[in-house]
Amino acid sequence: MEDNGSNSYFWALRTTKEFNQHDIALFHYSDTRSGKVIGEIIGDDYKGTIICDGYGGYSNNRFPKLSFGTCLVHIRREFAELAKIASEFGTSKAKQVLKLMGGVFHTEKNLKYDSEAEKLALRNQLVKPKLDMVYDFITKIENPMGKLKRAINNALRLKDRLYKIFDNAQLPLDNNPVEQSIRPTTLVRKNSLFATSKNGAKTNAMIYTIIQTAKLNNLRIFDYLKYVFDQYTKRVAVKVEDLLPWNQEIQTKFHV
Repeated sequence: MEDNGSNSYFWALRTTKEFNQHDIALFHYSDTRSGKVIGEIIGDDYKGTIICDGYGGYSNNRFPKLSFGTCLVHIRREFAELAKIASEFGTSKAKQVLKLMGGVFHTEKNLKYDSEAEKLALRNQLVKPKLDMVYDFITKIENPMGKLKRAINNALRLKDRLYKIFDNAQLPLDNNPVEQSIRPTTLVRKNSLFATSKNGAKTNAMIYTIIQTAKLNNLRIFDYLKYVFDQYTKRVAVKVEDLLPWNQEIQTKFHV
């Protein structure tokens, strides 16, 4: 950043893909990765659940009313890196962990349900035994060392957060939908040369929020944005609620 030359961050959030009220992607600029930014985005009194990685700054020490979940893909990555290193030596413990995790993902992906209650029941019946097998296996690995030990300790540290999916059907097994919302911002990063100041970065975050949320709601982006801009050029008061991507009139006009 031109303002101070320090590191800066885009925070990305999105609603769950299932059982939500609206599909929303939100981007927020900050010059810190501190957990306090969570309060800036959703408020200090938020009582829901946030799925995030295992970064220590996201904890109940600062937000006692929050419930934190976690992402199995993030836990898997450390074992995947080890499996690549160990490939030349044949079968490794990390490879066996990945195989067991694959069973968890496969079972979750193939669940068939019509409601939160059905999904929760099926998760506990079919997915939980698979995940139990993962944790049973890693806890029985004798004398793990180095990166394997760190991967196991990380998985154990996040176990309680991960198992919250068996209490709340809305929680996803992984955070991949957020990663998908982030990807376009990384692709255009080199073209976003105006975002070299805090004000530019904040503006960029707002633009990403509007466009990604519109995409999640299946709108024709260009036509939708043109319509929004046109409304603000008129000499009449505009209600923001009338321009939101899930507004029925907006859906009728611009749904793909």
